[in-house]
Amino acid sequence: MYTLLVADDNRLSRDLVRDVLESADCRVMEASDGQQALELLEAATPDLVLLDVNMPVKDGFAVLEAIRGNPRLSGIPVLAVTANVMQPDRDRILAAGFDAYVTKPINTTALRQRVAGLLSFDRKGDAP
Repeated sequence: MYTLLVADDNRLSRDLVRDVLESADCRVMEASDGQQALELLEAATPDLVLLDVNMPVKDGFAVLEAIRGNPRLSGIPVLAVTANVMQPDRDRILAAGFDAYVTKPINTTALRQRVAGLLSFDRKGDAP
């Protein structure tokens, strides 16, 4: 069973993502802001992190930077979840070091595919 961390300040988005992931037999940890996500990461090492890009306290970019800067966490795939859908936003997300992204409103099929691809990448070392 995979363990995933979902960090999003929007409760409805978190609930939707949690429901999709739990239906895929994943264990889900939840954070409502970037600081809470970092606190959870101090205690656990999930198989995948899903980060809302725009969160209070610490945004997804700040959390990603902390993850990539920590040797224990740096190899964890990180999926951006964002309402920013313009090409420059997507380029910035990928350039920052996110492994992939899904846009809001969340398409549950696309979410499942991205998560499955990243977990496959994480386990097999192959590109999704």
